[in-house]
Amino acid sequence: MARPPLALGTPGSIKVAEESAGVWVARCRFRDHDGVTRRMAKFAGSKTAARTALHRAVEQRQRGATRAAGALSPTSTFADAAEIYLDKVKRKRQDTTYVEYKARLDNYVLPGLGSLRLRECSPARLDGFFEQLGLRYTANTRRNVRTVVSGVMQQAVLHDALDQNPVRELDRIEQVRGKRKASPRGLTLDERQRLFDWLDSSSPDPAVRRIQEVARRAELPELVRFFLGTGLRIGEGLAVRRLDVNLDGLPVGQGMPPVPVVTVTENLVWVKGKGLVRHDGKSDAALRIIPLPSFAVDIISARLELPGDPSWPLFPTTSASGDITYRWPANVRRTLRKVREQVGLEWMTPHTWRRTYATILDDELTLTDRMKADLMGHAKFLKNEYVSRGELHPSAAVVVQSALSAHR
Repeated sequence: MARPPLALGTPGSIKVAEESAGVWVARCRFRDHDGVTRRMAKFAGSKTAARTALHRAVEQRQRGATRAAGALSPTSTFADAAEIYLDKVKRKRQDTTYVEYKARLDNYVLPGLGSLRLRECSPARLDGFFEQLGLRYTANTRRNVRTVVSGVMQQAVLHDALDQNPVRELDRIEQVRGKRKASPRGLTLDERQRLFDWLDSSSPDPAVRRIQEVARRAELPELVRFFLGTGLRIGEGLAVRRLDVNLDGLPVGQGMPPVPVVTVTENLVWVKGKGLVRHDGKSDAALRIIPLPSFAVDIISARLELPGDPSWPLFPTTSASGDITYRWPANVRRTLRKVREQVGLEWMTPHTWRRTYATILDDELTLTDRMKADLMGHAKFLKNEYVSRGELHPSAAVVVQSALSAHR
C-alpha cells in the first residue's frame, strides 16, 4: 500500500547521521505548498546543532511559502492569518474599519492568541480567551473582539488550514453579572440652559472669562446648537459643506411651507498615516436628510451670508498654510473638555448632544420608530427588512424647535 503524502507545508520525520568525523547532517522530506515534496538537509558540527538548524530551516520554509503563495497551513500562526485578514479588510472596507479592526487585534487579540498555531485555536482555547476578557471588558467590547477573531479564523477556513471556524462553536457573549454598562445620558432642560448661559455670558472672573473666549473662538456655541438641532455624529456634522444645506427647503405637501434641510453624505475620521479623511457614512442608513429647526436655520444663515466657496465646510478652520479645511473632531473635544468642568457637566461629550436629540425624539409620540431611526441614521431597526427608508420627516424639526427654542 502506497505511503500517504505529507500534508502541504509539513515536514516528514527528521533523521540525523554523522557523515564524517565531526560533521553531522539532518535530513527530511518537506512538501511545499505547490504540492511537490522536496528533500532538505542541514550540516553542523554536532547532532543537536544539525537537528536545530533543520528545524529552523523548515520554519523559515513554512513562513516563506505561506507569504509567497498567500496561503495558510495548520502550522501557520494566528498572527499570520491576522495579517492576511487585515490586508483583505484594507482592500475591501473603509479606512476607518481597517484602523478599528487593527486596533482590536493589536490591543486585545494578538497578545493572547497571536503566537498560537491555527491548529491550536480550538473552541476550548478561544472560549478560555474570551472568559479572561470577560473579567476586564464589557460584553459589547468582547462582541467587537469576537467579530475580528471570527474574521481571522474564517481566513484559515478559506485557505484550507482549518475545516471549520471554531468561533461558531462558542457560547453567546453575555454581560458578566454585576457589571452593568452605564445608561445613555442626554442633557436635561436645566443642563442645556446652564450650558448655553455659560457659553453666551462673560464671567467677571478673568480665568473663567478666558475659557469662555476660547470656546467662542472655537465656535462652540454655534456647534453645540447645530449638533443638538440635527443629532449628527461629530464626524458627520463637521463634514457638512455649505452645498449640503438647503435653506430654501424641500416641498413636503400641498399647502405646506418647504422644510429647510441638511443632507448628510459623508463622515470625517482620523486615519493613521493619512490624517483627517472624509468618506462615505458608516452605513447606507447614515446617508440621510435632516429637517432643520428654525434656531439651526438662523445659525446656518449667518454663516452662509459670509463669502465662501460652496464646497467649503459649514464649520471650517484654517490650516497652517492658510487654506480653508475641515475642523478636526479632536479639537472640538479638546475645547469641550475645558468647558464642561466649568458648568458641572464633566461627563458630557459631543455624543451627548446626539443622545439629547434622540431623547427629544423618543419623547414625541407623533414620530414613529421608523422615523426616529431614519433621523438618527441607524441601520438596524425592527422594520428595516420590510419598510422603505430615507423619507423626509418634517415634524422632527418642529419637535426639536419646541424643545430647544428657549436656548436661542
